[in-house]
Amino acid sequence: MNTPPVPQTPARPYEQIRKEFAEHPLRRSEVPVEHFVSPPLPTLRWGVPGFAVFASPALRRPRQPLQVDIPDRWWALAAGGGAVLVYATTRALPLASGASGGPVTVAPTGRPISALREDQRLLDGLLDRCLPDFFAASSGDPGDRAELASMLPLLLASELTPWARDLTPDFFSWLEQ
Repeated sequence: MNTPPVPQTPARPYEQIRKEFAEHPLRRSEVPVEHFVSPPLPTLRWGVPGFAVFASPALRRPRQPLQVDIPDRWWALAAGGGAVLVYATTRALPLASGASGGPVTVAPTGRPISALREDQRLLDGLLDRCLPDFFAASSGDPGDRAELASMLPLLLASELTPWARDLTPDFFSWLEQ
């Protein structure tokens, strides 16, 4: 009897995955420097464990809130090694058929950088605990899922969450089960 192979899960910490996205040649060659790039979110959308991000034109002005326009591109890297799974402009392949419009104004949090860094550190550890369950299509610990769902808005502004949901609907469904 043949059993399907278990999906390869990331052997690298989430912190390293974030760094790989930031330094990836695709990011450097295809995405304008002024664009906002979302945090990498896990997905099984392409049949293998991966992480996906969207990039949007952004307007940054001193002492003004960040303005982010509708994503104009997105890509995903394999969780097991960082190979490119897909790269697309939204003109060629939209995030989703019902993607919401923009631009949006991201409300400032008013929190110091040190607090945001601590939130990122905590979220990195929580993702490291939760991702094996997500990638194995296991419900995992409900407390960890609830904690992750409550922490995610600290690092992904609510104004940007609809685009993240369009890109990684499976991850948000898993969080909310």
